[in-house]
Amino acid sequence: MHLRIDNLHKGFDGEKIIDGLSYSLEDDFFLTILGSSGSGKTTLLRIISGILKPERGTVEVDSERLGFVFQDDRLIPWLTAAQNISIVAPESNPVEFLSFVGLKGQGDKYPSQLSGGMRRRLNIARALAFNPDLILMDEPFGSLDVVIKDRLIDDIQKIWIDRKISVIMVTHDPSEAARLSTEIMLVRDKFSNIESIHLGNPIERSPDEIDRIARNLLSRMKESSSFVQ
Repeated sequence: MHLRIDNLHKGFDGEKIIDGLSYSLEDDFFLTILGSSGSGKTTLLRIISGILKPERGTVEVDSERLGFVFQDDRLIPWLTAAQNISIVAPESNPVEFLSFVGLKGQGDKYPSQLSGGMRRRLNIARALAFNPDLILMDEPFGSLDVVIKDRLIDDIQKIWIDRKISVIMVTHDPSEAARLSTEIMLVRDKFSNIESIHLGNPIERSPDEIDRIARNLLSRMKESSSFVQ
């Protein structure tokens, strides 16, 4: 797996969002794009996915099958949990993927019958059922309580290990980045200046090390002019 971004430019209504970004990454990775709200993280993720087109520059990803976990649910409300998976991956076994994310026995329920955390897990199960080699996740833990968030982080880490896929995650939370990432792209000044941070295998990280990394990342975010005061 590789990701190559070369001289990327994108703006909306005359406002430059991404200004000449270049970045590259090789091998299996868990890349977190970290920055404050409104810094352009989701815009970059959508360009990587192909949903948005850049004004200039190129993005090269050697992914043959790409899964996307959107910030909002994107679930079809009149379909059950199992049917929400089958509609995007007709040849998959929904029970297998529901069980993998801790939703065993929930296949007959509709999205409205599931909690916020369960719907997030269903979105991840649906992305996995597509059998991707790369998953893009946009703020996957937003609006979740602490217990559900902790459990879902464990799920995603397990997916990354067991499925041997690459992940690109967008977040504004340094603690999430510290716990999951092999690599971090710290966004400054709407991508006119980024900091690349290599962390290595997150499985080997102790709780104290995760806390130290998170505090260090927060300090760096506060130094950036894109940080919301």
